[in-house]
Amino acid sequence: MLKIGTCLSGVMAAGPALALSRELYRDPAAPIEARVKDLVSRMTLDEKIAQLRSLWFGKSEILGGDGTLLPAKAKKAIEFGIGQIARPGDWAGTSKFGKVMFRSPESAMSVANDIQRFHVEQTRLGIPTLFHEEAAHGLMASEATIFPSPPALGSTWDRQLVEQVFTVAAREARLRGAHVALCPVIDLARDPRFGRVEEFFGEDPRHVAEMGKAAVFGLQGRKRPIARDRVYATLKHFIHGTPAAGLNIAPFEVGERTLRSTYLLPFEHVIRDADPAIVMPSYNLVAGVPAHANKELLIKTGRGRLGFKGAYFSDYMAVTNLASQHHMAANDEDAAVIAINAGIDAELPDGTAYAHLAMQVRSGRVSEARIDEAVGHVLRLKFEAGLFETPYVDPKMAARATNTAADIRLARLAAQKAVVLLRNDGVLPLDPKAAMRLAVIGPNANEPMFGGYSGTNSKSVGVLDGLRAAAGERIEIAYHEGVRILKPDPAGEIFAMPVPEDPAANAARIAEAVSLAKRSDMVLLVLGDRPEITREAIMANAPGDRNTLDLFGDQNALVEAMLQTGKPIIALLLNGRALTVNTLAERANALIEGWYLGQEGGHAIADIIFGKANPGGKLAVTFPRAVGDIPISYDHQATAEVNRYVEGEHKPLFPFGFGLSYTRFECSPPRLSRSTIAPSDNFNVEVDVANTGTRAGDEVVQLYIHDLVSSVPRPVLELKGFERITLQPGERRTVSFALGPDDLAFWDIDMQWRVEPGEFAVHTGNSSADLKSAQLTVS
Repeated sequence: MLKIGTCLSGVMAAGPALALSRELYRDPAAPIEARVKDLVSRMTLDEKIAQLRSLWFGKSEILGGDGTLLPAKAKKAIEFGIGQIARPGDWAGTSKFGKVMFRSPESAMSVANDIQRFHVEQTRLGIPTLFHEEAAHGLMASEATIFPSPPALGSTWDRQLVEQVFTVAAREARLRGAHVALCPVIDLARDPRFGRVEEFFGEDPRHVAEMGKAAVFGLQGRKRPIARDRVYATLKHFIHGTPAAGLNIAPFEVGERTLRSTYLLPFEHVIRDADPAIVMPSYNLVAGVPAHANKELLIKTGRGRLGFKGAYFSDYMAVTNLASQHHMAANDEDAAVIAINAGIDAELPDGTAYAHLAMQVRSGRVSEARIDEAVGHVLRLKFEAGLFETPYVDPKMAARATNTAADIRLARLAAQKAVVLLRNDGVLPLDPKAAMRLAVIGPNANEPMFGGYSGTNSKSVGVLDGLRAAAGERIEIAYHEGVRILKPDPAGEIFAMPVPEDPAANAARIAEAVSLAKRSDMVLLVLGDRPEITREAIMANAPGDRNTLDLFGDQNALVEAMLQTGKPIIALLLNGRALTVNTLAERANALIEGWYLGQEGGHAIADIIFGKANPGGKLAVTFPRAVGDIPISYDHQATAEVNRYVEGEHKPLFPFGFGLSYTRFECSPPRLSRSTIAPSDNFNVEVDVANTGTRAGDEVVQLYIHDLVSSVPRPVLELKGFERITLQPGERRTVSFALGPDDLAFWDIDMQWRVEPGEFAVHTGNSSADLKSAQLTVS
């Protein structure tokens, strides 16, 4: 048995048999393709099928009650090995549809090493396994760094920052034995009723593409093969689109033109520029066919037109769902045949359907050549990651390099940059040295708010604690929850039907909060969502989608009661979706969108409230006034503005790209390097930006185009560039954008990607609703 201490000692780490072997696939100097070909040629059909499967709930088949590996059980359950293990950092099966139970870092690394040792030493060919983890905004594990949620990261409009965030997530995941991160999500947040928008960066294809590329660069590095402190990225979900009625798994009905020009664009750009290793299809129908059975989407579009060369990993249970939900397969055996032939290389999380593939090959329903192709995609990842040479992790190194002081500073900076100031009549920032009685009221004020796909961290700070740590001695802070959004589940299960708190109980709480507010000089009202009401809907009795967008439960009653006190109100939203907060937008003295800000959220909010940091985030989604306004993305067609509702205009509450500051900025009209170009030409656009206020601050300069006349209608605005800059008071800077044919091209009337001659408006400014223009002629 090998000792962990030998885990970083080159080829000897995988045991004497490895060092003495002469098989080509064991030679680290041989080309990866040659190693893959050699290994596949030595594998039996059962060994091949094992590489296409995974274990998550099935970990109970190989682990004992204390979570340690039992080799005898493993020898029976996975005698041919297994392609990958899902989430070694959790206790899968402990609470199947409830609260995630995380292992300690030491336990996670220990079990990862034990499972890997079994594969290296006790399977015939010694093929190590992959481990995958979730990392949507930090590694989803115990004591890993928790960064702001994806909508918050999207609100930073800061590519470099997002790359740094995912670099930390990659390091922490790899140190604990993971090789694959099931992120980033590059779906478009175009219907806030859909609970999974809390996983999305924003609504715009170009913005999301840039955030997605930054995330992949952070996870994988800037070049392949990946380094030993990086993990493989998984683009997902291909393609979620906008599900009908905002319901998870509901069909996505879309025309080919819209699919190409909007929903596919982030995947196209990230695949082209960042070379992600893995793509994960969505659960839903895409143009009438489930994504996991959609040859047109996966093979013709993904591999053909987009040039994806990596592995397709299924979403969890998505292959068996072809039978249980989509009813295009009679059973799991049929589902496996459909998925493998459509291009799905590996089934997550437990390979339940793919366990039948050997029989389907022997019966002629699946070719062994297709199996070999899929196995090759999996094995390439293992060879590139160096798992045959260094399969184990070092617990001592992981303890030193996880949630470091630098990581915590980055989490705080990311949270500061994510905050979007939506309204301010001058009440903010507060003076931390002034004498004041500040009432902190609201259901989200005390607990650190992370959102979904989050780990746990004992260093996390909620808003109340952050304010108390930052306030001067003359500020008296008092707290009341105001209302409770939900009744707590007695068993602590989060994947259960959310039950609103009893209105009578909340009425009593509101009365107490009003009494506190009246004794105070100012109120900070902290409202928003809970993970139980904005999340991925798991099943019928664990929804996460909504048919309204108002503040949930009795929060509106609390808002009205606070406004009636006559005290100045600073409202802070901690949430996962755009909300119809019309009253706060009109009557609060200040309104802040914080999303979920991660472990340093409390400190970051205090920094913003007391002026230590200047808010510079911009909305990456449009806020509607009513749920009936949906869809209301900024890049709509002109015909969406022709008519109006009986009840009012179809206008956003807050527009895409909007966000205020404690200082003032002035942006010049755009200057074009050339006012007339040929369709194949490049050109530059310059904008002068000046900080005319008294504080240093950040501005996000945004560039949009509008094709004035085209062979098929184009959106009224299309984002083509953005840059976040920091300016000192009185400082002026020129921001330059380089544009080319791809920035002007579109899918024309004949479905050809080209630049049509004609007139274009080039717009620049600090939001989609505050722009200055220049005209460009394409001759």
